[in-house]
Amino acid sequence: MGLPYFWSAQLDGARLKGNDTSDDWEGWFGFVVFNLFVWITIVGLDIHLLASEFKHIESHVHMLQTGALTAVSTSAGTMLLFTIFHYCDKRRPFSSGDGDGEEARLLPPFATSLIVGGLRATLGFTYLIVILAGISHETEAYKILVAQIALKHFGTAMALANQRLAVYTNSNVVSATY
Repeated sequence: MGLPYFWSAQLDGARLKGNDTSDDWEGWFGFVVFNLFVWITIVGLDIHLLASEFKHIESHVHMLQTGALTAVSTSAGTMLLFTIFHYCDKRRPFSSGDGDGEEARLLPPFATSLIVGGLRATLGFTYLIVILAGISHETEAYKILVAQIALKHFGTAMALANQRLAVYTNSNVVSATY
């Protein structure tokens, strides 16, 4: 299938090594449950908050929630765009070869920045809503926002782990600070 590394670096690493061991099922479980489902839940909750809880267009909370949804949509759109590009190219540039030692091509720096920056921005917008909105602790919106902060932290950590392809490859990583 050749899943791009930025969806699951662990699956890409297992593909590079050419082994279908416990890394394979563990990688698929991690990808589906802890990556894909987490972000689908986050986007769904962002849409719910915007459509149901913060629907007054003139309010600051609506503006912040729109920012949160826009930021996560930018990250998702970038990943989907490069996934489409990946599957349109016969060489599957963003996944490693099947045990042949050919490593995945890295995303361009702007794409990685869009993905990671959007995820961090959506988390920041959610923090701002909780801090500045003055929402009562008993409301459904407050409970959703607190759950979203936890999910967004976890989801961002998963996305950052997938960007650290060096953990699963043989390539030397060059520091930009040297």
